[in-house]
Amino acid sequence: MPFCPTRSTQFSTTARSPIHKLAAALLAAFVLLVPLVPARAALDIDPLQLYRQMKAVYDKGAAAGWHLADQLDYFSAVLDAGRGYELRRRDDPQNVALKGITVDLATQLSYDPLVSNDAAEWYVRLAAQAWENDPDRGANARAIIAKLDAERANMTTLAHDADTDATALAEKYPGDVQALLGQVEADLRAYNLTGDVRWRTLALQRASQAIFPIGSVPQDMGKVFFPMVDAARNAGPGYSEAEREAAKVIASHRASAKGLPVIGHVVSHDRYLVITAPADEYFGRTKLSPIGVRNELTRIGKYLDVGWGGQMTKDTIWVVDSLDDWQHQYPRDYELPRLYKRAYDTLSRVGTPEAKQAQQEVRRTLLVNYPTSTEARGFLSS
Repeated sequence: MPFCPTRSTQFSTTARSPIHKLAAALLAAFVLLVPLVPARAALDIDPLQLYRQMKAVYDKGAAAGWHLADQLDYFSAVLDAGRGYELRRRDDPQNVALKGITVDLATQLSYDPLVSNDAAEWYVRLAAQAWENDPDRGANARAIIAKLDAERANMTTLAHDADTDATALAEKYPGDVQALLGQVEADLRAYNLTGDVRWRTLALQRASQAIFPIGSVPQDMGKVFFPMVDAARNAGPGYSEAEREAAKVIASHRASAKGLPVIGHVVSHDRYLVITAPADEYFGRTKLSPIGVRNELTRIGKYLDVGWGGQMTKDTIWVVDSLDDWQHQYPRDYELPRLYKRAYDTLSRVGTPEAKQAQQEVRRTLLVNYPTSTEARGFLSS
């Protein structure tokens, strides 16, 4: 029998009840879904299977007390469902409903593309555009669009907003482990995006506070953060005295951390849409398969080797178009960061103004959607 939230599953606090109402409304909306053909990839998911996945995420959040991480987990499930419907069942009434829920959650959870791990900026924008003229959701939808527009136009704005949005969640959920981690991670990503050391300093200072859950730093974040801490405390070049002192405190806290009290849990997005694109699927205007993308980059490289230069501009930009389409459908395909970096390097060899503009868009895609990837971290080290 389809799951329907009851009074026993409501949030324990009035402040969090709006998220519960949204969750209940969304789950109820899926009761009347009709079946689809069996799935051949993550996005071709049977509605009942999709319903069960969302129900499981909802049940987990209800059982845990709806900490911030539970709500972000649920938001991830909504985003994945929404992308699936937009790309596979665009005319289904549930597609519009999911976009409305996305607008609500994006507003209440201070959605920020640099802080989010869902690679869903395009879908959040699309959802907001679908509701921008609605009498109830319109104001929030337009605010989301304006914010995303400003962030796309200016990297500094994107970095500033990431810190502002993460701080808003930390204030709304005081002491929540995910909120505290989110602040430091936002500043690390802002630093990686802009190279402005003020964000690095702020990340180290926040992480040196006694309340910071140093023992709960996720592995991906730790790969970026702890080498930075070690470099700062060992008087690495470019670090200020304030950064060195903060790093010493962090190292001390880390050494003595033994099961620090945790309020909530660390959000994990890895279980959603973790799948590689099928070899027989085709992307973009030129309909390139995954193998076709790799082969096309190789082909373009050979022409560049013999001096074709700017003549390969359009071909290379079309490869990026295929990668973007691929990214929309299989956002967590492990091949994407590597292929985006190959496209970035190829565009740098093309050298035309159009190629340079496309190159900056590819760099932004890597830094915003795949900030923990080796390719994204490489931009800072270079």
